Amino acid sequence: MRILRAAIRLTVLLLSTFFFYSLIMIVLLLSVFGVNYERWRGYLLRNWGKSCCLILGCEVQVKGKAPEPPFFLVSNHLSYFDVFVLFSQLRGIFVAKSDVKSWPLVGMLTRTCGILFIDRERKMDIPRVNQLISQNVNKNQGVIVFPESQTSPGVEILPFRSSLLEYPASVSLPVTYAAITYSSPEGEIDACKEICWWENLSFLTHFMRLLMKKEFTASITFGKKKVASTNRKELARELLKSLKSDFIPVIDAKTFKDLVED
Repeated sequence: MRILRAAIRLTVLLLSTFFFYSLIMIVLLLSVFGVNYERWRGYLLRNWGKSCCLILGCEVQVKGKAPEPPFFLVSNHLSYFDVFVLFSQLRGIFVAKSDVKSWPLVGMLTRTCGILFIDRERKMDIPRVNQLISQNVNKNQGVIVFPESQTSPGVEILPFRSSLLEYPASVSLPVTYAAITYSSPEGEIDACKEICWWENLSFLTHFMRLLMKKEFTASITFGKKKVASTNRKELARELLKSLKSDFIPVIDAKTFKDLVED
């Protein structure tokens, strides 16, 4: 039954992705005639995110108000599925690690849909990406960043890197934040194992497990107030503090320790 569920979901997901991707490419072509590509791409990506959550059996619960463009938003990072969840609520684009470009299908889609890529291994790439961020925060869209720079099992929020906060700090732009967490129905395998992507598993292996999962919940808490500072390191500290106050752990430390030891 789980394998059949995964096969059906994968088929529907691919069809949905092809549909929205085709519309985005059509809008891109129409931009030559004055159609606002960024604005329409944002709406299409948001609806694609909603459809992906629905197809994969994810109920998205939202607390607080999602920001409208222009915005700069930071979020904790638990899984590649965070992108689907945030897309479902926001009109914006992400800053992603450069290795995402090599992922099957996902790489091609992200390369042609405006996602900004950074090579974390090259410090010299940071100024280039900060410049791109400054060009992409506008009335049509916002930019979303994961300052932890890696995914985690959801026990706690990892320390923030401040390098990609240079733009909002340099122009005193107030930063919005969102805390994401996941949960599975009682009696099912913990969301820490099947949704958070922190173990030494390939993307395809983990994604197939996710497709097999009957249902789960993603909860997003958007911050009540924005955080601003002209110092990027101070901005990172304040954002981390604010996110921690709203974050609900996917799994508590003791249970996680027992899980790892088993």
